[in-house]
Amino acid sequence: MKIILITDVPKVGNRNEIKDLKDGYANTLIRNGVALLATPKSIADLKAKQAQSEKKKQEEMKIFESMIASIDNKKIEIKAKANEKGHLFKSINEKDVSKAIKDITGIEVDPNTIVMNNIKELGSHTVKIKKGDKVGNCEIIITKA
Repeated sequence: MKIILITDVPKVGNRNEIKDLKDGYANTLIRNGVALLATPKSIADLKAKQAQSEKKKQEEMKIFESMIASIDNKKIEIKAKANEKGHLFKSINEKDVSKAIKDITGIEVDPNTIVMNNIKELGSHTVKIKKGDKVGNCEIIITKA
């Protein structure tokens, strides 16, 4: 019997996969609410949903690529309190960098796309902005406030 998995099922398959299983096991999965019977209509609905999801991902990547192009190799300055040796009292994290980029360039960057270690010292630091296989660099300059 062919079924469409609604959720990930260990040792069976992942969500939105079509599987051909023995009738008894397939009925158990359907009864437990983790699968649907794979009728021609439900298969067509699944294919349409997957196509729409793929189109949305491509649009998001285009937007991300244009954002990276406008930020790539820019210098962003952040003022922070530091001691005489140049050590910051509070480290700079992804959220701080995202806020600084938005304040300076007006472009909103998701903190989850920023790849960096927390910055704990004054000076120049390179930060990567990454989503999928697309990567851009941004230079963060920490100065004493």
